[in-house]
Amino acid sequence: MKRQYLSRKRVTKDFNNEKLLKDIWGAEWGVKNAFSTIRKVVMHRPGQEVLKLHGYAQAIEAGPVLIDSIIGSTPQSEQSNEPPNLKLLQAQFDSIQQALINEGIEVVPLDGDSEDWPERLFTRDLGLVIPGGIILTRLALYIRYGETPIMARTIARLGMPILGMVQGHGFMEGGSFTMLDSKTAVVGLSERINKEGVEQVRTILAIQNIELITIDLPATIIHLDEAFLMVDHNKALVQTALLPFRFLEHLQKRNIQLIHVDSQDPQLTINALTVSPGRVIISSSGKRTIQLLEQQGIATIPVQVDEIFKLGGGIHCVTLPLLRD
Repeated sequence: MKRQYLSRKRVTKDFNNEKLLKDIWGAEWGVKNAFSTIRKVVMHRPGQEVLKLHGYAQAIEAGPVLIDSIIGSTPQSEQSNEPPNLKLLQAQFDSIQQALINEGIEVVPLDGDSEDWPERLFTRDLGLVIPGGIILTRLALYIRYGETPIMARTIARLGMPILGMVQGHGFMEGGSFTMLDSKTAVVGLSERINKEGVEQVRTILAIQNIELITIDLPATIIHLDEAFLMVDHNKALVQTALLPFRFLEHLQKRNIQLIHVDSQDPQLTINALTVSPGRVIISSSGKRTIQLLEQQGIATIPVQVDEIFKLGGGIHCVTLPLLRD
């Protein structure tokens, strides 16, 4: 115990004080935005559990359940229904992990080796990481419901502060949440995220004077990370057809340059990961978007993720940063 803490004086510094976090909790936990340099990230290497999905790979993560009840062809119904190739899936996962390691990022494995919970690969959904710690989520589908305790055990092992947990009738998933800056967060309402979950998160964020912007997502997607990604301090990759006008207007008022993902690239090309300002790990199949980003001064690290796309997720989905500068 450090001598400076051998005092019965009242604590006067805020919980998020960087020195207190480092001294007491072991690190300056949390993220203040979605583009600063990542130092630590949680991932889960897929195993036999992914083969337990309902007949085909993308039955769960890829789309809203509502779409299944609509008569006629939708973009989702035209996607591949083939089961995943586990060896290829693991190889592509490993390539993402290696790219992170090459960037000097520590990869933390999700706890446990059980073959239950086939969607565990998508660690992004298991927490909302904010300045000072994490808010554990409550997932909307039974097939994912048991993943939150696994993340809780992982976080407890690391010693990271748990600042709250969505409960009651609330639902929240991390793929639909992002920090714009240290005082502003955004969440997209969808089939997987309801108003009760949003209000619980809003209450926790209010303790830290963080404003929560809520936007409605279209019925065709479940998470904000299918439509929006910050790639630098003042640049964002967007899919305008999936975002409301008022949100795009808000971004422009912040002087954020909007870069549109190329419509000829795979839909989930936008589901990339910014590892440091102006540096992004992205699907190698998004060739046109990669070229556009590089023209705008954004460095790209292409990796193959087509087999992960079959599961309905991408690079952003399989990574949960716990610590950014």
